[in-house]
Amino acid sequence: MGRCSVIKSHRPFKARVVLSLLMFMMTPGLFAASWEYMNETKIPWRSYGKETYDEAKKLDRPLFVLIYADWCKWCKKFEKETLETPELMELLQSKYIPVAIDNDKQPQLAKQLGAKLVPTVVLITPDGEKLLRFYGFLDKGGLLDTLDQTQVAWRKGELPDKEVKEFGNAETCCPFVAPPEH
Repeated sequence: MGRCSVIKSHRPFKARVVLSLLMFMMTPGLFAASWEYMNETKIPWRSYGKETYDEAKKLDRPLFVLIYADWCKWCKKFEKETLETPELMELLQSKYIPVAIDNDKQPQLAKQLGAKLVPTVVLITPDGEKLLRFYGFLDKGGLLDTLDQTQVAWRKGELPDKEVKEFGNAETCCPFVAPPEH
């Protein structure tokens, strides 16, 4: 008789535990947490526009323009493993003007800058001349070398002819589809 009453007294407790676990697991976004790079970054990203070019001219630095999408796994990897490293954060803040463009919010601007995949990075002089465009994931060493070489060439006045130098690995990119225009 005591045994039955013990089991009965635990049923409501078990039911509450099971119900609580189910509610916990059904909480939106709990296990598929959304990633919004601009909420996670330590880099002082700027918007693309006249004020940014004015700052670049004043400081005599090229723009480092990142075109990304929060849903892109390669963008997230590039952002976390490369851009957010202390060496890259220091370089971007001391020798470049970091600019970020969310492809989903500004698809026309991304297209105007030549992006066909995300992530894409475009290096642009303060006068608006494109120095270099690359797409896909680059590790820290690869990006440091690329930025250093581009900085040296630009300081020597070595601008690309009509064609912007471009490189990348499409296998470390996400194709983007512009959101429907209204």
